Amino acid sequence: MGNVQIEHLENHHARLTVDVDPEVLNKNMRQAARKIAKSARIPGFRPGKAPFNVIINMFGFEYVLGEAMDKIGDEIYRSALEESGIEPYGPGSLEDVQEAGQKLVFSLPKMPEVDLGDYRSIRVEFEEEEVTDEMVERSMENIRQSQAVIENVDRPAKLGDQVMLSHVAVSMLNTDDDEDDEDTDTDDAETETDAELDTDDADDADDDADELDDDELDDEEEDGDNRVTLFHEHNYEYVMHADPENEALYPGFAQELVDAVAGDELEFYLEIPADYEVEDLAGKTLFCEAHVEQVQARTVPEWTDDLAKRVSEDEFETILELRMDVRKQLAESLKNHAEQQIAEEALDQLVEMATFQYPPEFVDDYIDEFIKQLERNIAQQGIQLADWLRITQQTEDDVREQYRALAETRGRRSLVLSELIEIEKLKIEDGDVDAEINRMSERFGGSEQAEQFLSFLNSDFNRMNVANELISGRAQDRLVAIAKGENPPIEVPSEDETDAGSADASAAADEPAETPAEAVEVIEPEAAAADESADDHTDSADE
Repeated sequence: MGNVQIEHLENHHARLTVDVDPEVLNKNMRQAARKIAKSARIPGFRPGKAPFNVIINMFGFEYVLGEAMDKIGDEIYRSALEESGIEPYGPGSLEDVQEAGQKLVFSLPKMPEVDLGDYRSIRVEFEEEEVTDEMVERSMENIRQSQAVIENVDRPAKLGDQVMLSHVAVSMLNTDDDEDDEDTDTDDAETETDAELDTDDADDADDDADELDDDELDDEEEDGDNRVTLFHEHNYEYVMHADPENEALYPGFAQELVDAVAGDELEFYLEIPADYEVEDLAGKTLFCEAHVEQVQARTVPEWTDDLAKRVSEDEFETILELRMDVRKQLAESLKNHAEQQIAEEALDQLVEMATFQYPPEFVDDYIDEFIKQLERNIAQQGIQLADWLRITQQTEDDVREQYRALAETRGRRSLVLSELIEIEKLKIEDGDVDAEINRMSERFGGSEQAEQFLSFLNSDFNRMNVANELISGRAQDRLVAIAKGENPPIEVPSEDETDAGSADASAAADEPAETPAEAVEVIEPEAAAADESADDHTDSADE
C-alpha cells in the first residue's frame, strides 16, 4: 500500500486518500477479469479463457475496475485505517476512485469524543426531606386498604367500593393552543418527573402509540388529532376512594361512577383543576369511557397486632414494630429520591459543561432504536408502523425528526457517563456480578425456578448486562458524591485488580453500550420509587 493522506472533516468524519501500488492494482484487475470470463459467455472463447484485453474491451475498464474494488477496496481500507490510527464509529465507504484506480478515497465516521472539562466543580444544592407523621399514617392506611375483603354485590356503586371495568379509556381534548405543543413532546420527555424516570427509554416520546388499539383507531380516524390518549386498560380493578388524595386515576373520576351498576357503559368529561400537580393536565378537559362489568364491596379491617403480623408475613409482632419499619422505609425512599434528583441535576450540568464531537450516524443510531421500540410498542396492539403513520398523518421522516432532540440528549448523556467511568477509574469485578445475580435470584427462594433464573442470568450476555447496570449505578453514586462536594478519591487499581478476574467487568465499565438501546438503559438512573429496597408493604399500598 502506498501513501495515506488523512483529512478530518467538520462532521466528525475522516477522509483517507490512499495511493494504490500499480502492481497490486494490475494483479487484482486481472483476477477480476478472469472471474468475469468464467461467468460470462464470450464468443470464441471457452469459459475462463478470454484474454484480459478482450474482457476490458467487451465490459469496459470501469466495470472491471469496479469488480476489482470489491476485493482490493476492503483490503486497502483496512490497511489505511490501521495506519491512520483513527478509531471508526461505523463502517467506512469508498467515496471516489481516481487516476484509473491508482488513488482511492475513503470516508468514515470517527468515534465520538467528549471532554468533561472541570467536572469536579459540579455542585447541586440539596435538602433531604424528613419523614412526617402524616406520611407514616398515609402509608399505614394504604397498607390497611390493601387488605380489604372484596365481595361482588348487586347494587349501585358507592364511594369506597371497587368496580371491575371491562374497558376504561381517558383522553385529553386538544385545544388550538395545544396543537403546537404536540410537536415538542419528545423535548418535554426530558423534563419528566422523577417518578416517571423508570419507564422504558423510548416510551418518553411515544406514549400515544403504546395505548392505541382497534377501538382507538376508530376514534383517531373519526376525530383526527383532537384527542390524545392518556390511559387505556381492559379488565381494570378500580377502587372508588372517598378521599380525593387517594384517587388512582384523575380528579373526579370516582364521583362519576357513583350509582353505576353492572352493564353500564359510561361516557363523561372531567374538568381538571388549574392547580393540578401534573402541569400538562392542569386546566385541561378529559373525555372518559368506563364500561362497568361488576360492582364489588370492600370491607377494610381495623388495625390489630394480628393484622400487622399478617401483612408483614410474621416479620413483625405488633403494629408499633410495623410503623417503625414503615418510617424506616420511608426515610430510605426519601433519601433515594433526593439522591435521584441530585443525580439528574448533576447529569444535566455534566452534559452542559462537556464538549462533544460525534458524527451524524451516532444520533441516527439512537433514532433507529427509538423507531424500533415504537414498532414493538404498537405491534403489541396489532398495529403496523405504516398503519400508525397513516392514522397519525405523519411520515417516518416526521417521526424521526421528533425523536432527534431526545436522541441527541440521550447520546450525550451516554457519552459523559462513559467518560466519567473511565476518568474516575470506576470498576466492578466478577464477584460483584455474582453477588448481584444471587440477589436477583433470591426473590424465587430455593425453588427450581430460582435455579433456572440463575442459569439464565449467568449467560455471558446477561452477565454483561448486569455488569453494565452495576457500573452505571456506581457512576450515579460517584456523580452524586461529586455534586455534594464530598470530593471522593480516585482509586488507582493495583496490578492484581487489572488481572483477568475483573476483565469482563472492566470491559463493561470502560466501553459504551454496543447499541443506543443499551446505552439508554445505562444512562438513566433508576427512580427512587422503583428501588428494590423499598418495602413490600408500601409497594402494595400504592396500588
